[in-house]
Amino acid sequence: MIDIRRRAPRRGVVTMLVRCAAVVVVVVTAVAFVRTVGSGELAEVFGSAEPVWICASLAVFLVPLLGNVLALRAVAPVRLPWGLTTVAQLAGSFGNLVAPGNLGGMATNVRFLHRRGVATAGAAGAVGAVQAAAVLVTVALALPGLVSSGRLADVAGSAVLVPVAMIVAAVLLVGGALLRCTATGRRLAGRARSVGAATLAAFRRAVADPGRACVTVAGNLLVTLGSTAALAAAVQAFGATVSFGDLLLVVAGSALTGVVPLPGGAGGAEVILAAQLTAVGLEPPVALAVAVLYRLVTFWSRVPVGWLAFSWLRRAGHL
Repeated sequence: MIDIRRRAPRRGVVTMLVRCAAVVVVVVTAVAFVRTVGSGELAEVFGSAEPVWICASLAVFLVPLLGNVLALRAVAPVRLPWGLTTVAQLAGSFGNLVAPGNLGGMATNVRFLHRRGVATAGAAGAVGAVQAAAVLVTVALALPGLVSSGRLADVAGSAVLVPVAMIVAAVLLVGGALLRCTATGRRLAGRARSVGAATLAAFRRAVADPGRACVTVAGNLLVTLGSTAALAAAVQAFGATVSFGDLLLVVAGSALTGVVPLPGGAGGAEVILAAQLTAVGLEPPVALAVAVLYRLVTFWSRVPVGWLAFSWLRRAGHL
């Protein structure tokens, strides 16, 4: 008979092994990238950074913070105060350091809404509605540029498209079978259905009210365009130029950094972003420098402030 109490330590060991493997992969990839670029050339690129554009990148990235506040206030079923909601978004930056794929920030928002009197399912639904709206807005912004640039046709004709589609289909089939055939899977599926229904309800509530719908769209526009502007300023800091449309595609594809099972995607996110920037025309040393600067501006610089915000919200009983 299996002792259920032993499962938690085993899960901890598995998580640790996965993270160790991720660290090895990230380190090897980063070292290979730096060796390909050349440490001397990379140091020269970092030394050429213009402080004015670095400050501009920092200033512009305050815009997505406002966008996140607007979007959450628009879909929340209760009235949220501006100040506390802004502090909660800052606290989410610290939460994202703990969990990959922005899950930490989402959990922080769910907890914040729950403390404001929203049921857990409703809070998860509101946060899910914000994420769904963000995906729709990002696709609506990026798709025209992807089509006009011809990259969509390149992807469609790529030799790797069929194998990737087969892998995705296999993962979905196996995942669906596990959800239906195991007790844990059925329990998770039930929770997913509950959250999905709450997300749909929150999305419908936002769409039904023209004012809420406009604010939700405006908030997500600020998030995407503000992030792209911050990336554009980081590119300018090193004297390079990339079209705003290409940078928008890079920001839209930045969700790939969420698959790295490391705190904040440390290392892996920078390497993935550098590869994306190289694909849109930057030289490898410049691409890596831009990626590091952008991540410092948009993530790492917010972690200390986020920790202070998270600690204060916990002490004040808002989380």
